[in-house]
Amino acid sequence: MNTANPGQALAMSQAKLLCDTMSTLAESPVWDERRQVLFWCDILGKTVRSAALAPGQYREWSFPHTVSSLGLCKNGDLVVACGMDIVTLDPESGKTRVLHSIPAPEGIPCRLNDGRVGPDGAFWVGTMHNVPLSDMQPYGELWRVTEKSAERVQTGLTCPNGLAFSLDGSIMWQSDSVQKWIRRRKFDSRNGSFDEGVLVAEMTEETGRPDGGCLDSNGTYYSAGVSAGLLNVFTPDGKQTDAIAAPVPHPTMPCFGGPDFTTLFLTSHRHNMSEDRLKQVPFSGGVWAIPTDTQGFAAFRFGEAA
Repeated sequence: MNTANPGQALAMSQAKLLCDTMSTLAESPVWDERRQVLFWCDILGKTVRSAALAPGQYREWSFPHTVSSLGLCKNGDLVVACGMDIVTLDPESGKTRVLHSIPAPEGIPCRLNDGRVGPDGAFWVGTMHNVPLSDMQPYGELWRVTEKSAERVQTGLTCPNGLAFSLDGSIMWQSDSVQKWIRRRKFDSRNGSFDEGVLVAEMTEETGRPDGGCLDSNGTYYSAGVSAGLLNVFTPDGKQTDAIAAPVPHPTMPCFGGPDFTTLFLTSHRHNMSEDRLKQVPFSGGVWAIPTDTQGFAAFRFGEAA
């Protein structure tokens, strides 16, 4: 495994589209090692999608509201952030069930955003002010959701993003796409608590507004620099080692998967891009599969503590 410079372990020149379906705003890729498929969502398309590495194995499920993030459940279902509801989806039958409705501040239009299942077996998900980016105010919150409860654990966020948990469950990474910071926190998987952490980076539009992120098995953090067409790479202790050009202008979130977790999947968006620009980069909104010399690990599952 390449650990000296993790960014050099990514064979970006060999990136290939996973399938020929383009999303308006693809997000939240999660590899299901049991089914050997990637799940992701199209937020504005109100759709959950899946595809295998082998061609011809594409499926999708439609929802009534924005679908912003998802995770795997212990029983094989998905946990899905839909509008302001947390629902489960049985991919085999298509049946859904509402677990919780997350309240928004009174009179404030909000929706759920980035979410990830943690090593404590809970679904960690943020809310955001549902207005144009330039008008967003810090009404966002972070919630810890279990089968039985939904608990507000953080306020004062604008566009919470970048959630990732280390393999041993001791570290949580987090970002805010509007406030543009990336933080690394100590995490207690016994009770789902975290500390104030360390400010790792303050990004810019030019260096890459931080969108979704993931960790490899070595603790290296990969942050999608959605405004700059970059994948920003940070060592486990928070030092940036690389900024790698993505195949498209607006990468949204990476995750590791494939049979041995040595493929980096990268979602992207085409939201608000002009027709002329889309003619230049027609695969914006696609999901990319990138060979690596590093390795990820299986996603934590909802209801299953480490």
